[in-house]
Amino acid sequence: MMRNPVRLATTVVLICMGLMGVPRAAGAQSAVGTGPLTAALGETEPTTGVLIAGPVRFAPGITVRELGYDSNVFNEPPEKSPKEDYVAAVNPDLSLFARLRFFRISAYGGSELTYYQKYESERSAGYAGRARVDVLLSRVRPFFGGGRTKTRTRPNGEIDVRADRIQDEWSSGLAFDLSAHSLVYGSWSRSRTAYQNSVQDGVDLSRVLTRSRDDYQAGFKTDLTPLLSLQLHGGQQEDVFEFEPLRNTRSTLGVATFRIDAAAVVTGAVTVGYKDMRPVDPTLKRFRGLTGSAAITYPFLEFGRFTLTANRGTEYSFDAAEAYYVENSAMLTYTNRLFRAADAQVRLGRSLFDYSARPDSAAHKDTLDVAAGSLGYNLRNRTRIAVNYEYSRRRSPEIPRRNYDRRRIYLSWLFAF
Repeated sequence: MMRNPVRLATTVVLICMGLMGVPRAAGAQSAVGTGPLTAALGETEPTTGVLIAGPVRFAPGITVRELGYDSNVFNEPPEKSPKEDYVAAVNPDLSLFARLRFFRISAYGGSELTYYQKYESERSAGYAGRARVDVLLSRVRPFFGGGRTKTRTRPNGEIDVRADRIQDEWSSGLAFDLSAHSLVYGSWSRSRTAYQNSVQDGVDLSRVLTRSRDDYQAGFKTDLTPLLSLQLHGGQQEDVFEFEPLRNTRSTLGVATFRIDAAAVVTGAVTVGYKDMRPVDPTLKRFRGLTGSAAITYPFLEFGRFTLTANRGTEYSFDAAEAYYVENSAMLTYTNRLFRAADAQVRLGRSLFDYSARPDSAAHKDTLDVAAGSLGYNLRNRTRIAVNYEYSRRRSPEIPRRNYDRRRIYLSWLFAF
């Protein structure tokens, strides 16, 4: 069943190659056909904070993600007397970009270091590495990518433990430039998510969530205007669970992504898709519906800006009785310049987890609300130093042990390339 997308991708690319005449130099296209890890790589070379060595640009950085107080280290319900502690989290990293005669290379390497003063079990040291190579052969552009991350974080809003998790990706594909502003492509990626030494509510995450995914895509990308691009793709996904084969699923997707250039008044990206997910387990509902995401920034007068982020998609639950859930989330952030380089920021967000996969069980919805604010100062090298306060609150009407309230007060030092 999984061979059809490969044939489709190959056919589309070969037909377009045959219809085109004399080859020409490839246009400056953005990355297509990325996997779950390489999707985070920059599509263009960094322009600030870089070190240049011939055709190679290096952008080193360090982010103090958190230096402060956490009132609920383990996301425990109020009746369990939540544990508090002081925490420091730092991320050193290095981005690399190079455009050579026949190759374009984008790579990233970094580390995730977290320290808790009292609870040694929550301390961690992780790493991340990913890279992609585009081979520039006139209009034909094969590409290859891969990466690995090792983290000890909460993977989503449902899981409360900081889970040891390793993610791998291998991806490849072929793009063909129809013009300087349009291309078609076919791609394949295989990713694997493995959990280790992690238990949530008595459930071994390594047994119920360790899985691999094959993702096949065929698509088209074009610049609609100098500031707006459109990418359309269809594909199939197959998720295979190593220890729980009854949780396997096959999905068919159709996706449209609009990207707005940073030079526009409104900037960001919006993705709208349709997903048909078919679980192997015959007792589960088939999910058919809209999915998508958005990250949009809009300036307000001359002193502020609004940023909206939103997401709708499916996520596998650690609880086999739930199987999977549909997450709908949105976060609105307003940043207001106070004076000179100082600003104030307010964030409000809500996530809704819809558990209705099993028709023989009562459906229920959990919520996660976040309210946060910060006072920051922006330096000339695009560094923002801020004092932050965040309050988060989760409520589950059917499973009270998942309820919690959490407060964080911390210093952050964020650098943006």
